Order: sequence, then C-alpha cells, then structure tokens
Amino acid sequence: MALARRLLLIALLISPALQAASVRTEISGVDGELLANLRASLSLVRAERFEDLSLWRLRQMADDAREEARQALRPFGYYRPRIQVRLIEPDTEGEHWQANIEVNPGRAVTVTELRLEILGGGAEDPEFDEWQEEWPLPTGQVLDHRIWRSGLQSLERLAEARGYFDAHFDERRVIVDPDQREAEIRLKYDTGERYRFGHYEVSETPFGTRLMNRLHTLEADDPYDIEELDRQREVLVRSGLFERVVVEPERDTEQRRVNLHYQLRERPPNTWRSTVGFGTDTGARLQLGWTRHYLSSRGNRLDTAFGAQQRREEFVLRSEYQHPRGDRPSEFLTAGAVLRSEQDNFRFYDENRVEPVFEAFSGRREQAELTFGRLQERRLLTEHFQPLEERLFLSLLDESFDAFREGSFSSENEALLEANPELAPFLQTDTTAVALGARWRLPSIRGTGFNTRGLVLQAQLLGAHESIGSDVSFAQAWGSGRWHLRFGERHKLLLRGEIGYTEADTRRLDIELDDRILDLAITDLPERYRFKTGGDRTVRGYGYENLSTNRNGANHLLVGSVEYEFRVGENWSLAAFADIGNAFNDLDQRKLKRGVGVGFRWYTMIGPLQIDIAQALDDVDQPWRLHFTIGTQLL
Repeated sequence: MALARRLLLIALLISPALQAASVRTEISGVDGELLANLRASLSLVRAERFEDLSLWRLRQMADDAREEARQALRPFGYYRPRIQVRLIEPDTEGEHWQANIEVNPGRAVTVTELRLEILGGGAEDPEFDEWQEEWPLPTGQVLDHRIWRSGLQSLERLAEARGYFDAHFDERRVIVDPDQREAEIRLKYDTGERYRFGHYEVSETPFGTRLMNRLHTLEADDPYDIEELDRQREVLVRSGLFERVVVEPERDTEQRRVNLHYQLRERPPNTWRSTVGFGTDTGARLQLGWTRHYLSSRGNRLDTAFGAQQRREEFVLRSEYQHPRGDRPSEFLTAGAVLRSEQDNFRFYDENRVEPVFEAFSGRREQAELTFGRLQERRLLTEHFQPLEERLFLSLLDESFDAFREGSFSSENEALLEANPELAPFLQTDTTAVALGARWRLPSIRGTGFNTRGLVLQAQLLGAHESIGSDVSFAQAWGSGRWHLRFGERHKLLLRGEIGYTEADTRRLDIELDDRILDLAITDLPERYRFKTGGDRTVRGYGYENLSTNRNGANHLLVGSVEYEFRVGENWSLAAFADIGNAFNDLDQRKLKRGVGVGFRWYTMIGPLQIDIAQALDDVDQPWRLHFTIGTQLL
C-alpha cells in the first residue's frame, strides 16, 4: 500500500508537465533582418507548428530562447544584447500559451583594426589591389559576419578567375572584444604562382588546321584569365560552324599550365528558312533563304535570300560570299550581289498640301548592285557592348527607272509632259554609281520580347566621284540609334533617332499646267541612296516613305521617336508614342512632321505583332492612320 501511495503522489506531481500545450511567440524590439533571423533561430517559433507540446518541453524552450537569440544576433554585430523571455499561461483551457521575447540589441560591434595582406603572385596583380580597395568591411563599419564571409568568397572567386589555383589562406580571423564593442580583422592570403595557358587540342572536325588556329585566340604562355576563356568560347560559338561547343580546361600542376580541349560538333552545312509577314505599308511579305555555313574546310560561307512584297510588286534577290582573311576569327573578305525590281512613281507633291499637285508617272525601277569589301569585328567597351561590326566596301550600282516602258500615261500625264518637256530625262533614267563606303554596327542587346533592353548604334559613310567612273558625285553620312530602357517589371521606354546628311547636287524645275504650279526639287542621288521616311517603323501617322521633298527622296534626314510601353499580360502590352521627322533637300526648310498615337504589342515566336493608330499632327484633315506589322522587314 505504501508503494502505491508513492506512485500516485509522483503521478499527481508530474501530470501538469505531461499536459499537451501549444504556443504563439511574439518578438519585440527589433525588425527587418534581425527579426527574420530571430524567428528562424528560435525553437519557440518553430514550435508554433505543433499542437501537443508537453509543458516541460515548452519551458525548456523558453529557457533556451535567450542563448538562441544571442547567437542569432551575433552575425549582425550585436554581442551584448539584453533579452527577456516571459511564458504566459492561458486563462482558459485549450488556448495557446504566449511567449513574449523582448530584445534590446544594444550597440553593435564595429571594426577598429583591419589587416589585409596578399602574398604570392597576386601581390603584383592590380585586380587584387582593386579587391582590397573595395573590401566591404573597412574600419568604422559594423561587423557583419555575412559580409565577412562574402568578402572571403569574392577573394577566392577572384583567385580562381585569375588563375591562382594554388591559393590558400594563411590566416583569416575576426577577434571580437564584446565589452568594448570592437573587432579586429586579420586576413593573410597567399595566391601562389599564376597559371598560364598551354596548348589546345581539338576533337575531329572537317575543318583544316589553319581555320582552327584562326579560331583559337589564346596565346600560349599568356596568363590565365577566365574572361579570356569565355571570349574564346564565344568565338567558337559565333563562328557559326558548330552546333555544340564544349571547352574543357585541364590543369597541369607541375608546369602550372591550363591546357584546353575543344569538344566540337560541326553544324549541318545547310540551313533553309522561310518567313512571312504583313504590314499596312508593305502588304504581304515573303522571304526564302539558304545559308551554306561552310563551303570547304577553310570555313568560307555563302548566304542567299529571296524576298517579295505585295506593295509596289517588289522583288529582291540577295547573295553574299564570305572568305576568311588573316589570323583573326572575325575577319572576312566579302563579295555580294543584290537584284531589286519594283513598281515606283515619279511624284509631284507640294509639302504644304496633302493632295498631289499633278498625277504621278508610274514606272519600273530596277537595281543591280555588286559589293566587294572587308568585314571584321572589333572589341570596344567590352564590358557593356557586343563586338563592333565594321564593313569597308566598294559598291557598283546600276539603277534604272522607265516610265515610258509601261505605256500607260493618263491624259494628264501626257499634257504635263507636253507642257514641260524638261521632265522627260527624269522619267527614263539609267545611272551608274561607283561608291566607297564604311558601315559600323555596335549592339548591346539583352533579353527577348518585352524584356529586350539595351541599344543598337549604327553609322555609315559613303562617297562617289565621277573621277572613278561614277555618273554622279556625292558624299553621305548617316547614323541611327535605338534604345530600349526597361524600368520595373511593367514599364519600358523606347527611344529612336536617325540623322543623315548628303553633299550632292539638286536640280530644280518649275512645272506648270493650267493654273497649277509646282517648284520641283530633285536630288542627283540614285534612288538607292536617297533618304525617305514615314510609315510603320519611322514617323507614324503618315504613309510609307511619303515624307521627303516632293516625295521623290532627298539628301538629308532627321527622325526622332519616343514610345512608352506598359506590360499588361505575359506577352502583350499597350503603348503610347510621339514621332517627328522628315527627309529634305534644303537644311533651312526642314519642315519636320509630327505624329502621335497609341498601340498594341503582342510578342510571338515569329516576331512582335504591332498595331498602332496614329494621327498626323501636320495633316490634321487626314483621318487617323492604322499601322499594322508582323514579322521581319523585307531584305
């Protein structure tokens, strides 16, 4: 009986500790990252998920909470916090216990002494000097152990990237005096000797040794640099010869060399492509293309394409041959040909009127152009831009326009020609131009669809002179830029500018018929080199290429555009824009035309579908104009 009484007494004493309980924890005195780390570190917070804790375990967690909180605050530099923990029993059975934790983190420990020392080859490497200058925990800074660890990791990454593969820490310590709130950082890092690039090997390919040496840009014994290795990989990919490129570095620890093994799989030699599109300016469009990526083991290539569009019954056949030149992987000799045929008009417009002064003469315009040149890429501002593409070329152009061949003059055409016989030479032309030129393209583009951002800059210089066999003499400069600026997840600003100047003769004619008079200004430039603007992709609100002196093309060009785009859905957005521009022969009479409107964008696999409704502000009597495009432009 005595034993039974003792067991009953023990059960009565411990029964409260065995009761099931749940808890809710409230932390005061801190916020932000401190609060988040406390909640992630406290057992009391994790216990909120359970509904059947024993009271004994709950009280044990409350006792542990002070030390857990102290440890959670130390990474942020707080070594002497004051912490109070209170466990409050619920008033009624079944309710949660309440754990209140009051935290006063106190004054944080700051760095009072800093010793950073780089030994070995890295001591003479300016990249490590820059790393020391940017060390994130200088004296006076709060000791944040996360930043300390991040600084160590950045040092190890730098050593790896620069080829110091034997680097190690001789010392890395943080000495803390919690009472004085002071910390001393001691860091000694021995980089060892820097590795260098060694030889390279290539898996079996159909390409010759000379071509592969040309594509290998790294010199033996050059210091190892991961950025140079990445550029080498990019050269192989951009060559267009391979569908699979794997560059495997192999370290030779005895010679301190990094040898490279290229695992390459050549791409199929032929690529066929076809695209369709539509635009209010052009009507339906069709393009067919064939690329022979390598004609031989030397890596020479041929690209040929045919395009047709409904408006003006335009047909284009283009072909370009590229032959590797020199030791640079991105340098080629080029030869190209373009044949173009389209229905065109010789127009009679007064810029101060919407309607033509006289009916246009319709005729067939044909162009045949041969170009010979050099293509190469230059690396400029490599941190922000892709390689600069440079083309130097000689162009041989034969261009003709014949309105008489059509034999479909209207009665007004016949009367106008009879009254103004000086028009005849302009209605049947055959021009040869021999021009020397240079073209540059500098892109910095990232992302696709709405997420496209960056810019593309382009420029061209072109000149011709009668002394080298050209029928006309002129000098021309042109430049353009497109900027895609995205801010936030839904907002984007598109800026576009274009400018052109030509030094060329202009002929003026006073055309009269009945009581109508027109001052007609015609540049001597071949149609191929004349500036025009207006339409879906330039100054919206106006017809396709309807902005130029008398609408026959001009010597000079000035265009600007600003567009705001708001992303509504995953692949579609709304836009508002303002465009301005014109093409003109007289710099003193630019008469820039303005257009404003709104639009819709849908980003598809074949390119963006773009619908714009625009109003020509300088042709206010004209209705709003619809601009619709999908797919790419004609060749």
